[in-house]
Amino acid sequence: MASLTIENLHKTYGKSVDVLKGIDLEIEDGGFLVLVGPSGCGKSTLLNTIAGLEDITGGDIKIGEKSVAGLHPSNRDIAMVFQSYALYPNMTVGENISFGMEIRGISKEEQQKAINEVSDMLQISQLLDRKPGQLSGGQRQRVAMGRALVRDPKIFLFDEPLSNLDAKLRVDMRTEIKRLHQRMGTTIVYVTHDQIEALTLATKIAVLKDGYLQQAGSPAEIYNNPVNMFVADFMGSPSMNLIDATVAKSGDGLEIVLEGKEGNNVTLPIKDKGQLSDYVGKKIVFGIRPEALTDVDGADRNSTEIVEKSCLIEVVEPAGSDTFAITHLGSQEVIARLRADAEISAGESATLAFNLSKAVYFDPDTTMRIA
Repeated sequence: MASLTIENLHKTYGKSVDVLKGIDLEIEDGGFLVLVGPSGCGKSTLLNTIAGLEDITGGDIKIGEKSVAGLHPSNRDIAMVFQSYALYPNMTVGENISFGMEIRGISKEEQQKAINEVSDMLQISQLLDRKPGQLSGGQRQRVAMGRALVRDPKIFLFDEPLSNLDAKLRVDMRTEIKRLHQRMGTTIVYVTHDQIEALTLATKIAVLKDGYLQQAGSPAEIYNNPVNMFVADFMGSPSMNLIDATVAKSGDGLEIVLEGKEGNNVTLPIKDKGQLSDYVGKKIVFGIRPEALTDVDGADRNSTEIVEKSCLIEVVEPAGSDTFAITHLGSQEVIARLRADAEISAGESATLAFNLSKAVYFDPDTTMRIA
């Protein structure tokens, strides 16, 4: 195991296609770093540069204290689990797991010991004599993980390993990967476009867009304190409500005004956080997560900033453990997350509780966080 440090990393194809633009990242020994972002943001390219499958144009990559820039993949002491599993179809599960050890000349006794340990850990001992074509997607993924685990590398790299699995199996395998990390304390770098995977697995998340690192931090930091509107909107399901608003003076304090339908504005008293007083009379974007906009009985009793307002409910969506309600504020469709048994009906007004201690505010021009 080892830490990973990425310093001012650039990757350019040809003379003009900049894919990675000055990435600075660090993950501690035993950490779980998840690279997340939309398609084409550069996350898989970044993973490939760590693996040595792509050369870098500038900057440095360090595993532990050692720079690996320019080193062949075989000399980096990493193991990679691919989206496609990349198993040999003519080999048994046991042979697939031990293939790398066979190439390195490790004795049969040591190979068998390693196979037994990882197959027990991944619960695939009964599959060792089967071939990949006889396995389910989840079983094939476990075999691919087992092949990486017997390497005992400094860093494990996962390239969207669950994207080929169905929804339930993805959740099950997500739990297995988290359990594996907790048991082994391995350093992992994991690429996904699924922000729920990122939030549930990571000790640190790096959000990328267009080759730039937007924000890096713990799942709680990324979710609760997004630095810009992209991170706020990308992370979370449903995503954060981003509502056009105006800042106004209210006595000695401030309020924001959300334009309602047919001129029924909603005003919310707010605390002057950061530079909000500089925006009096100006437009801002008010951000609030669906769970911070809920029915009165479901509101956070520990918050000192609960404001109740009547809103016209347009659509009600029961979702088992929650009920989602759609309303309009600031000319935007807004999602509220209510208790499953909340008494609410479409076409009627209902009192919703705004937890303003969880609200964030953005500059509409720069898209950056104000407070």
